[in-house]
Amino acid sequence: MARSLMELPEWERLLKKIIWQQLGKIRGQSVLDFGSGQGITADYMAGNNSVVAIEPWDEMLKDAWRDHEYRQIIGDVGALTEFADHSFDVILCHNVLEYIDDQAEVLRQLARVLKPTGFISLVKHNRYGRVMQMAFF
Repeated sequence: MARSLMELPEWERLLKKIIWQQLGKIRGQSVLDFGSGQGITADYMAGNNSVVAIEPWDEMLKDAWRDHEYRQIIGDVGALTEFADHSFDVILCHNVLEYIDDQAEVLRQLARVLKPTGFISLVKHNRYGRVMQMAFF
């Protein structure tokens, strides 16, 4: 049975739709979802791409979204050492950096595995967005 965005809280559903629209149509690319959480975006991207998802907390993966085939790795920045330089066309790092102590090392490693013609999508929680979320919903 396919998962639906309707299963998510309204604010999260809206956020995903906005981010996915801003990313545009990504097809036939190698995608890394670093800090994949429950794999919602990894699963979405895996519909048209080759996806590797990395998540350090195996607890997050107990109810992972798996409607499409993608490779899930339980690990942190150290898991990136298995990938050669310039391995990915697209890297997603959404709502992750604010939880990491050594952000500079993570960014160095993500830049290393990114293809020269690729791009990184960074999203970060912020205090003002939380206030707006509470006011809106």
